Amino acid sequence: MKGIFWSRLLLTAALCWGSGAGLALAAPPEAGPEGAVVHGSANAITVNGDAIFNHVSRLAASSRVAGTQNEYNAVQYIKGELEKYGYTVNLQSFTFPKFTAPSSIQLTIEGTHGLASQQLAPQALQNTQGGDVSGEVVDAKKGTPQDVKGLELKGKIALIEAGQIDTNAKIANVADQGAVAVILYNPSSDTPILDTQFSTLSLPTVSLSGKDAQALKQKTAANGGPRVRLSVQGVAAMAATSYNVVATLRPNTTTTTSDLVTVGAHHDSVSAGPGANDDASGVGIVLEVARAVAGTQRDSEVRFLTFGAEEYGLYGSQAYANSLSSTDIGRFIGHFQLDMVGSKNSGTLGMYTVNGQKNVVTDLGATFASRLSGVIPYGRFGRSDHVPFYQRGVATALYTHSPAEPEYHTRYDTIDKISKDKLANVATIVGNSVVEILSPTTPTFKRYKDFFTPVNYPYDPNPPV
Repeated sequence: MKGIFWSRLLLTAALCWGSGAGLALAAPPEAGPEGAVVHGSANAITVNGDAIFNHVSRLAASSRVAGTQNEYNAVQYIKGELEKYGYTVNLQSFTFPKFTAPSSIQLTIEGTHGLASQQLAPQALQNTQGGDVSGEVVDAKKGTPQDVKGLELKGKIALIEAGQIDTNAKIANVADQGAVAVILYNPSSDTPILDTQFSTLSLPTVSLSGKDAQALKQKTAANGGPRVRLSVQGVAAMAATSYNVVATLRPNTTTTTSDLVTVGAHHDSVSAGPGANDDASGVGIVLEVARAVAGTQRDSEVRFLTFGAEEYGLYGSQAYANSLSSTDIGRFIGHFQLDMVGSKNSGTLGMYTVNGQKNVVTDLGATFASRLSGVIPYGRFGRSDHVPFYQRGVATALYTHSPAEPEYHTRYDTIDKISKDKLANVATIVGNSVVEILSPTTPTFKRYKDFFTPVNYPYDPNPPV
């Protein structure tokens, strides 16, 4: 009977999903797969894929660079929609350093023993320091503490491979050893790294294509490190203002808990394109889940958040997390972060924590996903707006698809690449996870494993980008 029930459930979900109009979890039995007990099924929500798509389309009409009028227009749209659903909405303003791109970049391998100098084709990383430095190139591998331990880097330029740890941490590691600049590369890429998710860098930092970097690495191995000159000129920074949208919904039942749960996405985009998937998709899901949750019975508080200046270095989420009182931190059950959750061309859905460990956010997501489209994995990744929450001690996870779509951070990240099915799938998983926390049929989620048994779900060692 159990197998027949779940076959019918998945068939029903598939039929609902195909229309793109609405998607809901069917009411689960008393015990789901692997004994997962789910309470509050009568409180389950239905989401509308068309509504999410329409939000994404509206937001992706133009780029939404933090600190611009376009971003502010998006903020007002988000605020207005949340107010329609009955939320108390506040705008939290904050300032962040906004860098202008360098006016000139040059990277030259200086000629020796009668050899001519060689010009390379670097790309400056966003928020790089300016400067004119020269020094011997040293292969610092991936820039981990183990990689740089014992390296003589004082007055030298570190060549670092992307991956394994955060770029800012790599730069800090070599800077601590006395390096004066950094050359970053991805060995599998034919182009320099164009990623813009870097907060203020501590050294002049450029990237090379994998081919150019490997050639430079070979010279380093053969000649004990060629000398290069790096010139990054015209870098300027100014203080800009961005906004977080904070929408609050209080309990509406007689008996309440002190529990708090939040759901967030970032509303800014890179300048290269309209950011339909990155991250209008996340904002669209935030808005639709907020609409659906507003109609439920709740014994706990929920906040829906959208952050500014994520693309400049998680400034919005950092400002919000830092503003939370110790009392609020103590009330937290978890934070669900949505980033790049709707592209037709991305991979499969996963949940990523900063420390690579399971928590209540991943337990809920995996369990509800098992009732809809199959168990989803968890992994380790620390480069989105879930990071500041983790740093404050909040259980949190990033929901995103892996691998990322090829249109990531380009002008091709447009509405025609967005899948209503993926939007509705993620919204249903996250929405019902949140409703489970809010449901008056569940005790406080501080002790959720006393009454909720998660499904088993696997670890994925591959990062999403």
